[in-house]
Amino acid sequence: MTSGMMIILLLLMTMFLRTGLTAIVGFEAVENHLLMKLGMNRRPVADKNVRIPSATMKLYRAMLEENTMTTHFPLPGLHTSSANTVRTYPDQGSVPSNPKSQRYRLQFDISALPERERVKAAEVRITMSFDSERRRDDEFVHILVHDIVKPGARGLSKPTLRLMDSKSLRLSSSTSESQEISFDVTPAMERLSETNFDENHGVLIECVTVSGSRTRLIDVFDFRSSAKPLLMVYTDDGTSQRNALADVTRRTKRSADEPKKKPKKKKICQRLPLYVDFRDVGFSDWIHAPQGYDAYYCHGECTFPLANHMNASNHAVMQTLMNSINPLAVPKACCIPTKLRPETLLYVDDDQKLVMKTYPDMVVDECGCR
Repeated sequence: MTSGMMIILLLLMTMFLRTGLTAIVGFEAVENHLLMKLGMNRRPVADKNVRIPSATMKLYRAMLEENTMTTHFPLPGLHTSSANTVRTYPDQGSVPSNPKSQRYRLQFDISALPERERVKAAEVRITMSFDSERRRDDEFVHILVHDIVKPGARGLSKPTLRLMDSKSLRLSSSTSESQEISFDVTPAMERLSETNFDENHGVLIECVTVSGSRTRLIDVFDFRSSAKPLLMVYTDDGTSQRNALADVTRRTKRSADEPKKKPKKKKICQRLPLYVDFRDVGFSDWIHAPQGYDAYYCHGECTFPLANHMNASNHAVMQTLMNSINPLAVPKACCIPTKLRPETLLYVDDDQKLVMKTYPDMVVDECGCR
């Protein structure tokens, strides 16, 4: 091999290496930007054994079915009017060893929330399993949920409790043997968020019958099921948005099987298909749902004269007119998104916590000349 050919080969190798490094650096920059938007400092460590609770998946599907322009969660009864993020924490407490136990302390491993997030609502979801053999018709069981403000010392002092929520359940032969019940624990999460959850002593559950006697926990709670009690904390990170029309109108339901429309032959400003596959970009190990989504993009020319269907602003009409008179002095108007809608992501953060967040401006709904 001649020296000239070796030099050419070295130059080609250098060029390929630089191109590859540039692509890697560019990819890392995009990923870092996405992680910053998600409120994370580093890429999460992939865990293939992450179990997504049914309550979280139910809420995720509800967001897809709701299909509005809002980023807020459809949860009547909870103050989630501006919440766009929900964090899920499974119970870390041990199952009561005494079959006669009348109280149960739920413990949740809650780390400090991102600085810009504010607690809007919180709930504890528990699977109840009523013992049909011990059930009495028309018997009421009151379930009380307390915030443990200050733990007690055995033999010295009782814990300081604050009642947050209660439910009265009427037991009869027709009562379902297993059901999930939600309890509002927002006051506890609001209190703990002020100290970055440093004084987190858990939540106390107890059951009381009408007669005043305390019902055994094993007769009411399902401790054998894999569905542990869950704490779901709803927060607002400041990026929440609401479309004024979202409260009275709903978009046509998106469908993954919707046939893709081919671009028109004319290169006019229009919305074109763009599917973002998280597997292709290497995010599927920590983004659990969806696997990808239809993002779309805007492309095409804003040519004179601008037709009504091109959704042009008055300024774009005048700019296009001036461009037709003097193309060198005034550029054409640009084809850009004029209406965007949110998308919900279910992922694991850098603390290995399951998070669901709805992000605005993720999908192009309409394009126009501006």
